[in-house]
Amino acid sequence: MTFPSTSTRLVNPISYWSKRVLYADRGIIVLNKPSGLICQTENDDNAYSVRITSTTTFQHSAYHLTGLRQIFSLSCNPYPVHRLDKGTTGTLLLAKTLQSAQSISQQLQQRTVEKFYLALVRGGDKSFPVKSGVINVPLQYHNGTASLARKGKSSLTEWEVLASSPVAPLTLLRFKLMTGNKHQLRVHAAQSLLAPILGDHVYSKTAQSPVITTLTQVPEDRMYLHAHEVSFFKYRPSGPHKRFRLSIRAPLPHDFSRICADMKMNVNSSDSRGGILVNGVHADEGQDVINYCTKE
Repeated sequence: MTFPSTSTRLVNPISYWSKRVLYADRGIIVLNKPSGLICQTENDDNAYSVRITSTTTFQHSAYHLTGLRQIFSLSCNPYPVHRLDKGTTGTLLLAKTLQSAQSISQQLQQRTVEKFYLALVRGGDKSFPVKSGVINVPLQYHNGTASLARKGKSSLTEWEVLASSPVAPLTLLRFKLMTGNKHQLRVHAAQSLLAPILGDHVYSKTAQSPVITTLTQVPEDRMYLHAHEVSFFKYRPSGPHKRFRLSIRAPLPHDFSRICADMKMNVNSSDSRGGILVNGVHADEGQDVINYCTKE
């Protein structure tokens, strides 16, 4: 089945996605997802399916999956195991095999997969009298959009202020997604913290400060939410500590970093750069991390 696009311009899926692979081993692939790519997963008892298209780049759903299949010489297209909103950038996890997909899905259900996000939100230093906290407010859904509710899906988000702009009402937050509900971070930011994510026109009910657009360029179709890190358990083939936590980080997109610079927000290099970590320690450059990951 194919899903037509409004665009007739195609890119070579092999060259395009080879530049966006953050990590791969015998079981998984982690991509650096661009803004504008639509990811939807439909899971049932027998199979994993995917609809991933873009109105600006790809002509049908299997286009980029076929490219990844060719890059890694797979017998079938990769299996998606989680999703990101169309406007969200960063770490997107796929499995090479059904066994790996089931293993990661089990970790997701057990909440041992950790997901961290960076977001530019509309609110300055005064909007955050405390610099970290936990949002524990259920969500309810109507016609595809979410809102806070007394009763609904349990939704838990940890948040932390990383930097606030001294020249405009804009703050960089780190979120830890404890439950993975649709639009959870966007709603918690806008309706619990009262600081909507920059560029989120669905959950923002007020106009952004003109000071922001005076000092920097903010495209109309760009939401500044970035899936910075995903981590999960893997197993070494031997040794006293077989199980370890593997973390993959996606670097901040250039336009995200540019806005931080324009707003005079100093971003720690560990928060802005990508990389691979084993048990919280950055793998040495040139180290063959795949040696850690030869067993599911």
